[in-house]
Amino acid sequence: MIEEYVVNSIRIVATVFLAEFLLRFYLCVVEYLYYSRYYQPENRVTTILRRAYSLNNVSKHLLLAFLVLGIGISISDNSCAVFPTVDFLSQIPLYWGLRTIHRSTLTDLHRLRDPHGLDYPTGMASSLFYGCLIHSLPGLKNRMTVYEDQNNITFGLNRLIILIPDEKPDDGVLERDFDEQATPLKTIVERAGVDRTFQHSVYRMNRRINDKIYYFALELPAPMFSFSDAMQSSTSGTWQMKQFKREIWMRFHEHLDELIKSCPQTRNKVDLIIYKSCDVEGNPVDISELLISHMKKTTKLFKN
Repeated sequence: MIEEYVVNSIRIVATVFLAEFLLRFYLCVVEYLYYSRYYQPENRVTTILRRAYSLNNVSKHLLLAFLVLGIGISISDNSCAVFPTVDFLSQIPLYWGLRTIHRSTLTDLHRLRDPHGLDYPTGMASSLFYGCLIHSLPGLKNRMTVYEDQNNITFGLNRLIILIPDEKPDDGVLERDFDEQATPLKTIVERAGVDRTFQHSVYRMNRRINDKIYYFALELPAPMFSFSDAMQSSTSGTWQMKQFKREIWMRFHEHLDELIKSCPQTRNKVDLIIYKSCDVEGNPVDISELLISHMKKTTKLFKN
């Protein structure tokens, strides 16, 4: 009974791997015929084959285990005992038809969360970090000190505040909740022989704290505006992007936070604040209140 179960299991696994081999060969042919331009001519075939027949570690271990078991049974019993019979081979088309049954919205989300770096939110975070923050943040605290002396003001926090709303960012939210936008905090960096200017917006809070007015280096991340615009497009705004919008926001926040904390040049120079755009009654959240609450947690300003 047990031996029959083991033999049938080996036959099933062999059938599945054969079906998978044939299907991947078909995909190789399609890739070669229709997508050749994505490959360099000199290694087109080998690259397609390598990509098509790659296996994850679980599949490799499973295949190895059943190969060893199958060889052992063949040697001790019958060399043909573990080969798939016609009954098993006739189920290959059924396997092809059911192959994608495991796909669901939740599995798509798991793929979005995987650390492969090929997803939209990771791309947005990497673009913001490597295109701007890694150049503008080194020496930021010293520049903020100089800015305070030159303009006779005081920053509420000696770091950049990046606000990440859970919904579509509002262009006017900062102007609405703060008195004025001051002169930007600028950084000039030479790249490829050209001076490039990176700047962060500075806002004055519309209320006093301990009878003092504070300023903040504060901004909403530009990639979020680009993403919101893309969702309005009939070409880019897929239903997946719209349905997974919050997941994309969260993944963007997580990866940007990872990048900032992993780099000594940017670590402890940014506070990422993800927040709900509206309260329970649907009213826009007051950003100044949000910052006051954040200051209470991160500074000694309100402690006796």
